[in-house]
Amino acid sequence: MHQSRPPAAPIRPTGRQQVRVLDGLSFKQAFATLLIALVVGLATSAYELMADYRAMHAQVRENTTAHMALVRGLAVEAAYQLSSELAGEVAQGLARDPSVAAASLIDNYGNVLGQAWRPAAATPFPAVARQLFGDIARYSQPLETRGPDGASSQVGQLSVELDPGSLLNRWLARVTATVAAGVARAVLLCVLVVAVFYVLITKPLLRLTAAIGRIDPARPGATPIQVPRNHAGDELGLLAATINAMLAESQLGLDGRDKAEAELAALARDLELRVAERTAELAQEKEGVERALAQLNLANAELEKANRYVGDGIRYAARIQTALLPDSGSLAGVVDEFAVGWQPLDIVGGDYYWIGAFGDKAVIAVMDCTGHGVPGAFMTAVVAASFSRILHHHGHDDPAEMLMQLNRLVKASLRQDRDGALSNDGLDAAICVVDRAAGTVTYAGANLPLLVHDPAGFRLVRGDRMSLGYPDSRADHRFEAHVLAAQPGTTFYLYTDGLTDQIGGPGRRLFGRRRLQTALAGLAEKPLEAQMEELMAHLAEWRGAEPRRDDLTFVAFRPLGT
Repeated sequence: MHQSRPPAAPIRPTGRQQVRVLDGLSFKQAFATLLIALVVGLATSAYELMADYRAMHAQVRENTTAHMALVRGLAVEAAYQLSSELAGEVAQGLARDPSVAAASLIDNYGNVLGQAWRPAAATPFPAVARQLFGDIARYSQPLETRGPDGASSQVGQLSVELDPGSLLNRWLARVTATVAAGVARAVLLCVLVVAVFYVLITKPLLRLTAAIGRIDPARPGATPIQVPRNHAGDELGLLAATINAMLAESQLGLDGRDKAEAELAALARDLELRVAERTAELAQEKEGVERALAQLNLANAELEKANRYVGDGIRYAARIQTALLPDSGSLAGVVDEFAVGWQPLDIVGGDYYWIGAFGDKAVIAVMDCTGHGVPGAFMTAVVAASFSRILHHHGHDDPAEMLMQLNRLVKASLRQDRDGALSNDGLDAAICVVDRAAGTVTYAGANLPLLVHDPAGFRLVRGDRMSLGYPDSRADHRFEAHVLAAQPGTTFYLYTDGLTDQIGGPGRRLFGRRRLQTALAGLAEKPLEAQMEELMAHLAEWRGAEPRRDDLTFVAFRPLGT
């Protein structure tokens, strides 16, 4: 555990920091929604356009064939009578269709009795027009008559040629309308989703942030945070209620301390005055001295009462902190064995761990906050709320991304993301994501390592040398993720420096990582609970008469096989 470092030298403030529009949750939600809607809309539109193309292809062929069948009788009569006038009327009638480029009627001698044509429609893609509609552009139908004996004889031929450019223009008009409608639907959906997201999440978070900023450190319980409307039963309501409970207990402790100090100071001043006045008459004022001693005893009783108030408040805070810790049973179905040892130095502490399963995946995190006791407990509450927000809004697949988001949120919560920060607090952390389906464990660390034991022995995977939340912790730092194979029998260990930095032994040395590996090597084949208990006993024996130095957290787990 590291103690609070002195704040960095203040830099002249540049104004109140605000979240940029491009970094805001609303913009990210809008961008993601618009992207998804556009992709889905384009895919749907592509399907609709292909279906429309096929339908149009069939409809053109059917309409043209029907038109030719409709005028077949007149065409046979014109060819039989060699009537150019009637043949011309048939060709002109067919050419009334805007898609027809040419229509002609030829007798059985090869002479053109009648024809009609129009110039080809202008289109920017003539090659595409021929490719898409060239196969349905030409139609020809023989014209036959039947004699009295039932024999048929050909008297001519009716031909129709369609304009592929005109057909392409008709289809492109439908394409434009379909794509425009899809884009409009995507934009409308984006606007609606962003509005709902802003009302339900972003706006209440901004109100909670503003309320926390208005808290007076000298009187934390004087201005409790108001639970956002309609959020009393969700995570935002739980966060506000937890902070209010801690603020109220802190205020009770501060009030009791101030009262005891004031009474003790008043009594001391009174005694000093009485001693100065009664020095010469000490023998005659024995009764007065006894009264003074009685008053002193009363003051001591009041002081003990005040101390009990403070102690009760800290013990209540310990219950709250313990309630924030997760249940190890939540890892069932992903982890075969799990053991955790959490030992705060005082009644409350600055170490925190989180575990939870999401389908075939599990998240296991260990965090070491600045300080211990009540200040460390306040830090764990900030970290717990920030980590819960990350899991719900930024996902649970990438531990490196979780560390980066936790770094940003803690800096913002402690106002250490701006110039002139009044505090210099933060944390070290290690996060593992167990993927049973893939048979892997992905680890990322901020000054906390991962110890792995497999048939080949022990190996130490080190995290980034970067703490989280401090003013000098870079908000844009990207942590490295280490993907490890979770083979059967592999054991993973996470721990804080309260374990390795414990002083003990004959030479008053640190327990250290090498001694930790040696101790675990002799316990590797035992169940994890037995390993933890024997390791804690070994550490207590090593410590001897030396006092505890820091909060201690030790986590061990073995993933299930795929």
